[in-house]
Amino acid sequence: MVTFVVWCLVTLVLVATVFLVAHVMQRAEADPGEVTIGGLRGWWRSFRSGLALRRDEVPRPVDTDLDTFFAGRVESGPAYVDADEIGDVLQRARQQARSTLHPNGQPRPR
Repeated sequence: MVTFVVWCLVTLVLVATVFLVAHVMQRAEADPGEVTIGGLRGWWRSFRSGLALRRDEVPRPVDTDLDTFFAGRVESGPAYVDADEIGDVLQRARQQARSTLHPNGQPRPR
């Protein structure tokens, strides 16, 4: 039981640390003319406003068909994974496996 309580406390301390670091990073990346509320009070206000339920803001459904949806998201840049890149990786893996399993290039005698 004590172990569980200790891990819960460690987790809460880590969560608070992450929140504080995120708040400091937000303030560091703010524009010079932008007004930010600093310190622990500003962090607490931001934290509470993030937790507050906004019941009056109901998301409206977007009525669109699939063709329009996918047409708006076409990437013109290179693909995330290139077929030539995958082929090169597989070729290197094959060569490494051959050199590791058969150092002389000859199959093992049976």
